[in-house]
Order: sequence, then structure tokens, then C-alpha cells
Amino acid sequence: MKLNLEDRLTVITGAARGIGAAFAEAFAAEGARILLVDRDAAVGDVAGASGGESLVGDLSDPAFAGSIADRAAELGGADILINNAGISRPAPLPGTADGDWEEVMDVNANAAFRLTRSLWEQLSARSGAVINIASFAAKRSTLFGGNASYVASKHAIAGLTRAAAFEGAAAGVRVNAIAPGVVATEMIKLHDGPTREKIKSFIPQKRFADPGEIADLALFLASDRSRHICGEVININGGLTMD
Repeated sequence: MKLNLEDRLTVITGAARGIGAAFAEAFAAEGARILLVDRDAAVGDVAGASGGESLVGDLSDPAFAGSIADRAAELGGADILINNAGISRPAPLPGTADGDWEEVMDVNANAAFRLTRSLWEQLSARSGAVINIASFAAKRSTLFGGNASYVASKHAIAGLTRAAAFEGAAAGVRVNAIAPGVVATEMIKLHDGPTREKIKSFIPQKRFADPGEIADLALFLASDRSRHICGEVININGGLTMD
């Protein structure tokens, strides 16, 4: 069975680099039309390489979700939404500033809620799919602690996924989430060699995921081949978390 993603408008947030850019490349290769969103203007380069469009803006701004929905409607309506944008502000819980907590929750969780809400009618009309990007931290904590705001935001994504999936099942919208482990993006390179090796020691497969592996799972969840999968938060982490 083919993926049948040709001409399906796919909205991807956090698409300027890393996993988001891998999503853009993979969906474009399957013939999907893409609308990429990021606060980094470099998203325009990714869109150009993938033959898509881009919007630059701050997802923590509630009004921006409406702008994205308006542009998607002008393009014929969204078929697929990938809520990938995320940030991290690591700090021990007693030292976590209110502003950092609120920023992480705004970008990681609130923006996903607002954009899903704004695109819900379009997705319902087109039997669409929502794919939220959670984390292994949505099922435990981070490996070394010291990041309560990020962990809480990813648990919120898991809860949003299940709640939206329950309502979406009757509305014609399939909602699932991907929970990656440690992915070989620019962020992991911020750690020194010994730290990277220590992180690998927690992973039974002893390697980091390639961004393309996460994109492959997203393609499956967006396609009709996964039409009976509903409300799942799916691990892809080399055995780091099993459930």
C-alpha cells in the first residue's frame, strides 16, 4: 500500500533545522505540499530546498496560530499538522525562573494546542492527521534531571495527544505522538565527547537516532497505512524507554 501523501498540505513547526528539516525533506519527497513554520528565518532555505512555503514568527504569540491557519486555508486547507517546535531551558527545579518555565510551556505545549485548535476545522474536513512530537521525557524524566519545565511540557503534549485523539476520532482527525529518544542533531553536538558516550551508555542500541528515522515514522503516521492507530505516544529511542 502506498503512503498516498501526494498533494497533501503538511504544516510543520520548528522546521528550520534538525528533525523538523528532516520532516520537510521526507514529506516533500513523498509529494506532499509543505508549509514550514519557525521563528528562525533559515526556515525559508529549508522550504526552498523542499519546494514549499514558509512562515516566520513566534509560536509563543497566540495570534500567530491564526496566521498559520489563514495561510493554510489559502493553500486549500491543511491535511497534516506536525507540532514539532520545542525549546529547552535546563535548570534545577529550585532555580527554574518563572519566565523560563512559561516560555518552555508556551512554545512546547501551548503552541501545539493553539495550532491544533486553529487548524481543527480544516483537518476535520479533509480527514487529516496530527502528529505531535513528544520525547522519551514524556514517559519518565530526562537522563540527568535538571529540566522540569521541558519534562512537564512533554507530558502535556502526551496528554493533549490523547485528549485530541478521543475527540478527533469522531471528527475525522487522527492524532498521535512520537516520543524520540536522543537524536543526532546539532543539539547533541553541544555535549563533549565523554558526555555523548555516557548518554549512549543508557541506550541499549548504543547509538543516537538519525533524524530521518523519526521522519519515517511520521510519514507512516500521516498515511492511511496507520488509519487505525489513535492516541498513541510511540517510542523511537533504541530501547531507552520501553512500554
